[in-house]
Amino acid sequence: ACEIKWERENFNWEKHLQLSEYLLNSSFKYILMMDADAAFTQLDRDTLGGMAATLEDQRKELIVTSEDWLKNGERRVNGGLLFVKNSVFGRNLFQDTFEAHVIGPGREDRGLEKWRIGARDRRCGGNEQDCLNQLLGLPEFSKHSILESGLRYNRGGCLLGRCGEPTNDPPGRPLGMADSDLEIIHF
Repeated sequence: ACEIKWERENFNWEKHLQLSEYLLNSSFKYILMMDADAAFTQLDRDTLGGMAATLEDQRKELIVTSEDWLKNGERRVNGGLLFVKNSVFGRNLFQDTFEAHVIGPGREDRGLEKWRIGARDRRCGGNEQDCLNQLLGLPEFSKHSILESGLRYNRGGCLLGRCGEPTNDPPGRPLGMADSDLEIIHF
């Protein structure tokens, strides 16, 4: 029953398990997890090199992107793009999030009691995107991460047509594929 009712959410959680395994078992310096329905738009630009430089310049280890193209989406993480440095924090974070998912409510509805990243008594219900949004305000998460604009790195493809919820007003320029600020679009 769980497999059928929660199929989409379980598939999304596999991203965190896969990230954890890559981070623990590879020598890659950075790892990008991007949904299959997302695409690079500026093929003459080194988007990933720019993201790595941003992490290094700001001494951070994870880039997540907002849904700032939607009304009320500026502080809401979209789980379709994660760019992580292979570091202790990165390895610990994705072990923690997946473990919190598996544990569910945990003992006395406290979720995962002791996170490797330093958080305590946190649960990650729903999907992996909900979990990242719950972590966003925690110092154990925010001191290692950057919330980048989804308008640049993970723009909803709905902006090419119609979105299912209200959108923000265009920032004084067309938001189509010709937008030079757009680096990754997510359908």
